[in-house]
Amino acid sequence: MDHIEDRMELKALVDKYATESDKGNQDCYAEIFRPDIKLDVYFNGKLGMTARDVQDMIRQYKAFGAAKMSFHMNGQQNVEFADATHATGTCYALATLVTEKDGKDILTVHAVRYSDKYVKLDGRWWIAEREQRFEWTAFPPLA
Repeated sequence: MDHIEDRMELKALVDKYATESDKGNQDCYAEIFRPDIKLDVYFNGKLGMTARDVQDMIRQYKAFGAAKMSFHMNGQQNVEFADATHATGTCYALATLVTEKDGKDILTVHAVRYSDKYVKLDGRWWIAEREQRFEWTAFPPLA
């Protein structure tokens, strides 16, 4: 079983997360993640955020505050299927953010690795669990 259509749906799911994050539309996470999402976010190897339902996840992401600009670029996604309705996957991304501090713009580039568990319910895929790791961060100068 090659799961070509399922792979396309799962890629679209993680890409929607990136695209809507760039728009500052965290409310759309309710369309991507299961209501009972298990989310753990790590910064420099240390657990920095947890959420156990999608509304708490949305609230916490909104509390971080919006960047002036953001650009999320997803790279490769590796998916393994346990059966027709369960899969695991890893997606690699670069998140580039422009924030403001003391009246100056600050550019930040984050290398992010998402380790996901997916479930297919009622004919569509959801992210049921996510471990999000910020692997490294760089602060290149703005021109």
